[in-house]
Amino acid sequence: MADALPLAAAAPGAHPPPPPTHLAPLLAAADRLATRFDLVLERGAPRELNPFAQLGAAVNALLLLAVASGVAVLIWYSPSVGQAWSSLADLGPRSPGGLIRSVHRYASDLLMLLLLAHALRTFVARKFAGPRWLAWTSGVALLGLVWFIGWTGYWLVWDVRAQVLALDTIRAVDVLPVFGEPMLRLFVSDRTVPSLLFFVVFFLHMVLPLAIAAGLGLHLARLSLVKLLPDWRLSAWLTSAVVAAALVFPATNAAAAQMAVKPAAFTLDWWYLWPLAVSGRLSGGGIWLVGLLALMGLMTVPWWLARRRPRAVFQATVDVSRCFSCTLCSHDCPFGAITMVPRTDGKPFPSQAQIDPDRCIGCGVCAGACDTQGIGLPWFDARQLIRELETFVVAGVAQGHPRALAFVCAQSDGGWELFNAAAWSTRLPGYSVHRIPCSGWIEPKLIERLISKGAAAVLIVGCGSAEVFCKEGNRWMPERIAGSREPAFRPNRADPRKVAHVNFDLLRPGLLTAAAHQLRQQSVSEKPARRGLRLSAWAMAAGLTALTLAGLLFASAAPFRNPATLEPEFVFSFHVNGEWLAGAAAALPDPALDTRPVHMRTALPADRTRSPVVVRVAVDGKTQEQTYRPKGLQSDGASVGELRVPLSPGIHRISVAVATTPDPATPTRAWAGEVEAKEGRLSVLTYAADHGFELEP
Repeated sequence: MADALPLAAAAPGAHPPPPPTHLAPLLAAADRLATRFDLVLERGAPRELNPFAQLGAAVNALLLLAVASGVAVLIWYSPSVGQAWSSLADLGPRSPGGLIRSVHRYASDLLMLLLLAHALRTFVARKFAGPRWLAWTSGVALLGLVWFIGWTGYWLVWDVRAQVLALDTIRAVDVLPVFGEPMLRLFVSDRTVPSLLFFVVFFLHMVLPLAIAAGLGLHLARLSLVKLLPDWRLSAWLTSAVVAAALVFPATNAAAAQMAVKPAAFTLDWWYLWPLAVSGRLSGGGIWLVGLLALMGLMTVPWWLARRRPRAVFQATVDVSRCFSCTLCSHDCPFGAITMVPRTDGKPFPSQAQIDPDRCIGCGVCAGACDTQGIGLPWFDARQLIRELETFVVAGVAQGHPRALAFVCAQSDGGWELFNAAAWSTRLPGYSVHRIPCSGWIEPKLIERLISKGAAAVLIVGCGSAEVFCKEGNRWMPERIAGSREPAFRPNRADPRKVAHVNFDLLRPGLLTAAAHQLRQQSVSEKPARRGLRLSAWAMAAGLTALTLAGLLFASAAPFRNPATLEPEFVFSFHVNGEWLAGAAAALPDPALDTRPVHMRTALPADRTRSPVVVRVAVDGKTQEQTYRPKGLQSDGASVGELRVPLSPGIHRISVAVATTPDPATPTRAWAGEVEAKEGRLSVLTYAADHGFELEP
């Protein structure tokens, strides 16, 4: 008897819009898996205590914990190359300073875990297309910013992990025209590491978190009624979990950085340092290429994976003649897409609704807030659909078979285009099933009219996902039925026992079938409100927390083998000025004719070009030579560089000569000596005009 109307019919006279993204079946299947995970967690605990059901708010709570603990660590930390490692290593693992340091690290790791989960859930829920592109791109930027802050944080420990990431970072930075000379040569020995650069990294690590606040404002700019922080109980649970991890497995330093030693193996925090697995195998340009391609691929997801749909085919529209300036639609819109503007039709109302096309995603929640059908989706016309449904209900009453109707959120089954009509007919026997854009699309007046015409029952089925596509539909609809939100269902106009709102549980579809049967029999009983958590819920929450922390800690200190070769090397690093080429001097102009300011009246070279520097390195009598041109646009700067020679283990006789002019008669700067090459070590010789030759001990 439920087949008089076409199952899940489109709005009369209109076609439903195309799906918002490509690969919709694949993404919907992944979203159903994530929803099942949510439902498993929520069998024993309410949704407000499930961190995976409110990932954005949980991330914010952990961000505050990481920032607060990081500021507290400054009580013990010394931001200098010489003292950074020892200032942290001297902290006892379970001393106040050591505990706060561990909390800072594990809060940052858990933050990254939940941030990645948030990005993945948003992706599979297809919440990146259309007007949501801003939230996606800003979210990717925030993810990159949080990662970079963690990357700089590990630099500040100045252990072997920091040593490797510093070398890979500087190798990539040297590709850019930022510094006048290659910086990598300064990282061949401990005494040449620049303290100023270390302080710059420390400054970035402290200041960049402020940029997260600005990015978060942009990320949430197109959302209304945003909940920034989770329930206090969940915040307390997350904090307790991080503190427990800090007590059980305190964070410690790796071995101190020694630039002349090649670290072979150490533990790695894969949440932030995973690029070390590939950066050591790439050149500086290769690092930039891989990084930029990955960033561009993620940032452009809303363009290469989303469909290009004309806004008119899916966005809401306003019928000004029916708008009575109640403002309910603007209050209920989850995306702040509706504003009230001055009246344009001369009617005696102060304002009218206006749609912002840059924000509207076409969820239809506004239609459920409008009693006069003054706003809605043009492809899903509520007025004509109501007439057809009333005709359908009246016909059933005339035949002696009152009809039961079920309005099912299409997003509960993967979206409008993937809605499985046959499956829903099986789940809801005896019901005429109709898919709707969102459970919030239903206006209470529609329910009242159908029941008053003789409908046996009206069931509204919401999606059970924590990452609901339309955000607030499952929240507003129960409140409207309960009478706590306008427009409210009016019990004096229809029997409230004949209407119910049920969220679909993918793991237990029988619950929906049972609820639908009880509604038809008008035997729905109120379940007692849950008071606190049952013992089984506490056990499940503790077990899940322990399992999550175990995975978190393993990835936080997983074994890692440095991809760099351990072959001994002799490294000669230098900073030398070549001689001025002949004819460079210029006479001072006649003072009577010199109109320049007094402080600028000096002789300047006519040709400011220096000679290239030639470096010869002989190892056990075998010589190699390299020419280094001077820096500067006019080739008037110093010649800077390094020369690396692989060595075999053992004692080697090495001599170095530096020629600053092509004239063979000019004396060269020379050094000679014996060097013992050891596996995994560099033999470093440096030269500068003010210090001469210095061999790294």
